[in-house]
Amino acid sequence: MARARTPLTAVLALVVAAVVLRRLSPDFVPPPQAVARIELDQATGAVVAAGLAAVSAPQPALAARASDEDDEGFDIRILAVLALPLFAISWALFNVWRVAFRQVVRIGESAKGNSL
Repeated sequence: MARARTPLTAVLALVVAAVVLRRLSPDFVPPPQAVARIELDQATGAVVAAGLAAVSAPQPALAARASDEDDEGFDIRILAVLALPLFAISWALFNVWRVAFRQVVRIGESAKGNSL
């Protein structure tokens, strides 16, 4: 025997689906209580951010103190840092120049015909 479908089950399923969809989707315009709460949260966040920015801002007294340190004169540490690399570069160039000069002398001797 075939079972007969009643239109009541289709209507009931449609109503249940509408209720579920209504609960899942947010409103286009939020209620006034939610708007007030969101605005209060945003204002509180702005106040906290402004306070943190004011606290973390550099102070003019610290900047003036740092400028006194700059007036000490020439910093000798730069020479201490660059001395070893400059010595190494000059030594390498001396060795390269010496070998290159000897090579030029040998080429000149062989061109004259008296190679040793």
